[in-house]
Amino acid sequence: MEWIFKLTNYLIGTCLASHAALICDRWDDGNFIFTRSRCSFCHTELCLLDELPIFSYFWLHGKCRYCHNFIPPKLVVIEIIGGFAFISFDFSKLLDILTAIFVFSLLLAAICDYDQMEFYLIMILPAVILALWQSPKIFSYQLFDFIQLIPVLIILIYYNLTKKLGFGDFLIYLTLALYFNPEFANHVFLFGALFSLTHFWLDETLRSTTSATAFVPDIFLGLIVQLLLR
Repeated sequence: MEWIFKLTNYLIGTCLASHAALICDRWDDGNFIFTRSRCSFCHTELCLLDELPIFSYFWLHGKCRYCHNFIPPKLVVIEIIGGFAFISFDFSKLLDILTAIFVFSLLLAAICDYDQMEFYLIMILPAVILALWQSPKIFSYQLFDFIQLIPVLIILIYYNLTKKLGFGDFLIYLTLALYFNPEFANHVFLFGALFSLTHFWLDETLRSTTSATAFVPDIFLGLIVQLLLR
């Protein structure tokens, strides 16, 4: 039965990831709550079968049913990756629901950062609120927790002041450290750095020049790995 549980969670995650992509796409318009999804090219309102995550993309061969323009592959990639972010949650438990909200908030930031090389801080406001809600547990930290937290904070502050790291990245680290723990946050950023180095190597290999890459998507990939490992 466990595989049914994980499959159900994965499908829920793909739906959440699909909606996160829609929110980021319509953020400036603000019409992502009460309006139906539409084709980005012909603006035709999509039917339910057109909106099924992953399945509808391959069923329609990656094209809009109405105007036959190609659907950006990025959308199905977001759905596939997003499903794994929520696969380990038990949605019958309040804490896991809150953690899913936390993860969804960071997913929004990751998608927006990938598209625009920046994200709106309000996107991670739910994660910040949840992190502050968990912040009293810092008083129960052991010495080892502070040894893991303080040096990384100093490094991130330095990189932030020297403009080598955005304030949003620093804030995401703090929310991860407060909501989970410093060890969890450090592992997320370690995996994120490995993903970022991989992207840099691929860019350098496939292109003659390298361009700046967004770090938050790599952090989110690191978060998925850490959530699956815990």
